[in-house]
Amino acid sequence: MQIKYFATLRDITHTSEESIPVPVQTLDELIHFLCKKYGKAFAKWVTSEDGGFGSLSIFLINGQDYRSLQGLQTEIKDCDVISLFPPIAGG
Repeated sequence: MQIKYFATLRDITHTSEESIPVPVQTLDELIHFLCKKYGKAFAKWVTSEDGGFGSLSIFLINGQDYRSLQGLQTEIKDCDVISLFPPIAGG
């Protein structure tokens, strides 16, 4: 699967996109894997204070918001494109 990073997450990962060969089956498993790979700096942008994922971040699977699918339990496949956006504030 292809992972695309935006804004602060791009700075933390030092890449705008990468392929993940790890066999994960759900978005939740992928986010856990990425938090382990990139550490606390990454995790702070994609987790909430209660330890959950995505409360403020935007996760898109093939251009669709994960919340309009099966949430964090959305199954992902090798051919999917996952886009990760940290919380963004306007002004």
